[in-house]
Amino acid sequence: MEKLNVFSCSLVLLFFTSFCQGAKQGSWCVANWFVEDEQLWAYLVKKCKHKQVCKGNQPGMPCYDPNTNHSHASCILNNQYKKKRNREPCPEDIGMIVHMNPSYGDCFYR
Repeated sequence: MEKLNVFSCSLVLLFFTSFCQGAKQGSWCVANWFVEDEQLWAYLVKKCKHKQVCKGNQPGMPCYDPNTNHSHASCILNNQYKKKRNREPCPEDIGMIVHMNPSYGDCFYR
């Protein structure tokens, strides 16, 4: 039940933050809501072997909260997508493209 509440709160926060910012043109790669938590965890373990990749998701950093696999994977997916856009698309097995900026609070998606 706790996971469902965190999921619901994160979804509501994402929606209202995006709505309040207005629709900005662009695309972002975020974790798909239908991907299992274990699959997102495996992605995080693989990517965080390179400490620099996960730097923004550490405690005290703007994108740390909410402290969920979905949120952290979304940040990393988007960073990788933006850095390697011409060479590496958003991975379809865990990610999806959105056209509303998923930034929230002080956590800015570029």
